[in-house]
Amino acid sequence: MKELLTPEALLTNLKDVRALTRKVIETFPEKDLFEFNIANLRPFSGMVEEFLRVMDYLFKERFQEQHTLFLEGAFPTTKAEVLTLWDRATEILDREWQKVGDYTQPFTIYQMTFSFAQWILYFIENESHHRGQGYTYLRALGIEPPFFWGRESFNN
Repeated sequence: MKELLTPEALLTNLKDVRALTRKVIETFPEKDLFEFNIANLRPFSGMVEEFLRVMDYLFKERFQEQHTLFLEGAFPTTKAEVLTLWDRATEILDREWQKVGDYTQPFTIYQMTFSFAQWILYFIENESHHRGQGYTYLRALGIEPPFFWGRESFNN
């Protein structure tokens, strides 16, 4: 049976999601990125930190000492620093993605065992869910968020 989701298609989906999340980060006013929340949920910067730390952990598990960490230490405290970190993580993902090889290899992280491809799908779903929270925050602030269907690969 032919693969329904090739490694290339999976990467395209991941990059589309990450590019859209980057647009959401850019849309937030500096202060609100780090402070605004609704119903005592995390500010959007806390969600962004989760995206990066969890993805960093997966690639570290996959590549061990060969992985270049996205984030070591404290999370950035300015929007410019967050965007710089986001771009750095994207460069590392692009480079290390080419080394994955077996996308069916299982990994156990946070007491859940999935293949590498399933973990990427998990990250896409998790980031999309939390990005939706960011959209809600932006709307509550009176700011129009980026179009959620504005995926870069849809324009090609």
